[in-house]
Amino acid sequence: MTPSTACHLPWRKNHLQKLQSRVIFAPQIVKRKNNMTQGRGKYASPVQIERRARILSETLKLLEQERPSDISMGQIAETSGVSTKTLYNLFNNRTTLFLAAAIQSRREVEASLPVVNAGGGIERIIELTRRTMAVFKQSPEFMNSAISIALGISAEEEAEHDRVGRTEKSFYASLQDAKTEGDLLPEADCAQMAQLLTASQWGVTLMWQKDLISLETLEKHAIVKHCTDLMPFCVAAKAKWLSELMSETLKKNCGIEGNGPNGILKAV
Repeated sequence: MTPSTACHLPWRKNHLQKLQSRVIFAPQIVKRKNNMTQGRGKYASPVQIERRARILSETLKLLEQERPSDISMGQIAETSGVSTKTLYNLFNNRTTLFLAAAIQSRREVEASLPVVNAGGGIERIIELTRRTMAVFKQSPEFMNSAISIALGISAEEEAEHDRVGRTEKSFYASLQDAKTEGDLLPEADCAQMAQLLTASQWGVTLMWQKDLISLETLEKHAIVKHCTDLMPFCVAAKAKWLSELMSETLKKNCGIEGNGPNGILKAV
């Protein structure tokens, strides 16, 4: 063994020991990091949840005043009191943010007093549809953009935001209530009926979005289509109520006045 080799042996031994310790502890570090990631989640902390809610609220306020194409991420960040970096951390891009705002608008409609006071069952389906159409009337450009976004999202994004599925679930819950209350025939399939109502609502909405029908026609047809879809599955008394509602709707526009200066987007 040469003197040169001998002087390097202690260093090589220490270096190997360090490498071995890293190999031994590396899996534990990775496991600990994964546990932290899983536990934290994207919106897990109260601060993140509050910040996200504030951003969506401010976005909806801006959408009441301006066209979606005129609103920038920087403008949203400034009005929300967050940095642009934070905004992009919570929402990857403006499209994702506007989609989340549309979902938030839907939640506010579902929680609005007219919908809540309508109770459950078929009455809730009709009132929810009326309030949804009122949002279209209040902010048509935003809703047009929201529809385009919803149609263009991937399956993964739909699974995260549940834009179409949320409507179907809401209809299904109301139909279950209607069946419990005795308004539906015993053989009525609530799951299939919920799919039918969802398809009908999206169908007339897409006709409006493609400029095939006017906004006034959309308001009418959304209600009329639900009436025609529901009547065959209802008991006589409820079918008669729907028939009268359909006749009344066809005779006049079913618009709803705004609730003060902020309009229908708040719908409470």
